[in-house]
Amino acid sequence: MKCKLSPLKVAGFAITCTLFGCVHAHAAPPPPAPPPPVAAPQPAPSGPVPLERWAEVHPEAARELGDWAHAHPQAAQRFFEWDAHHPEKSHEFVTWTITHPAQGIDAFISTHPRWPFFDKSMAKHRPAAEAFMAWCRRHPPAAEALMNHPRALEWAGHNLYKM
Repeated sequence: MKCKLSPLKVAGFAITCTLFGCVHAHAAPPPPAPPPPVAAPQPAPSGPVPLERWAEVHPEAARELGDWAHAHPQAAQRFFEWDAHHPEKSHEFVTWTITHPAQGIDAFISTHPRWPFFDKSMAKHRPAAEAFMAWCRRHPPAAEALMNHPRALEWAGHNLYKM
C-alpha cells in the first residue's frame, strides 16, 4: 500500500524540517578546536649566564651601565682598560661594593692601599666611581653575573658600548 501525502502536508513537513531540523538531518557539528597552548615564559638560565647573553638577561642593568659609560667616557675607558689587566681586582671591587652598601669609595681605598689605580684615578674620576658603585648596588645580580667572567667589563665596553 502506497502512502499518498497531499502537497499541503509535504510543504508543512519541509517547513518544519527547515525550522526545527529533521530527525534524519546531519549530526551536530563538532565542538570547536581548543585554543593553541600558551607558550610558557622562558625560565631564568640556570648556572652562569654566557657573556654574550648578559645584556639580554639583564636588560635594565645593561642599559644603565651603558648610560654610565657614555656619561663618564674617560673614566669608563680607564676602568674597562684596568679590568682587562686586573680582572680579579675589578671583580673584588664590585663584590666589595655590593657587600658594603653603606661605604663609599674612600672606605674602599683605605682597605685596599696597594691599588694605585684607585688612588690616582678615583681622585680624578670620583663622581664616575661613585656612580658605578651605585649601579652595582642597584643591580647586584647583574653586576655579579657580569664580573663572573674575567675581563667582562672590557668586553662590554668594546662590544656593547663601542668604547
